[in-house]
This record gives sequence, structure tokens and C-alpha cells, in this order.
Amino acid sequence: MRTTFATLALIAAAGIGSAAYAQTTTQPGTTPSAPGGTTTMPGSGTPATKPVAGEAAAKAALEAKGYTGVKKLKRDNAGNWSGTAMKNNAEVAVMVDSTGKIREQ
Repeated sequence: MRTTFATLALIAAAGIGSAAYAQTTTQPGTTPSAPGGTTTMPGSGTPATKPVAGEAAAKAALEAKGYTGVKKLKRDNAGNWSGTAMKNNAEVAVMVDSTGKIREQ
């Protein structure tokens, strides 16, 4: 009888511990990351931007925002890429900062 009670108590304790371990929490303003999904910065509710490391990545980011004829891309010491591109039939100076944000200069 004692062995049965001890065994049942051990099984119940293990079950409760497993259930507590399986629970996950997320911070407000975040979404769980899934393959191919997006993540958000804590508290911002906006998708996180990926750092731009190479010239090809900077050019692709500009083209994704509608710029064409991207040229003269140069990287500064802070990791920002600057150059020129065409937008609405006009040549504009553009900059892609190290976090991937694009600005016209």
C-alpha cells in the first residue's frame, strides 16, 4: 500500500512539473518566431529590421522599396551605405543605415 501511494505521489509530482515546464511566456508586443515568420521588437509592435552587411544586401533593400538604377554605393565606418538611385524619374541620394532603414538625403 505504501509503495502504491508513493508511486502515485511521484507520478503526480512529475506530471505537475512537466506541465509547468511546458508553459511559455511572451512579452507584450512580441510574437513567437516561426520558420518564415516575423518577429517584433519588444514593446514596439513593428517588425524588426535585419542589419545590412553587404553592398548586395543594401542594393536589394533599396530596390525592394522601389528605387532603380542604384549606383555608387559606399560604406562608411558606422556601417551605413550611401549612394544614388532613381525614384519617380529623378536621381536621389539615398542612405541605408546599419539597421536597414532607408532615407533619402
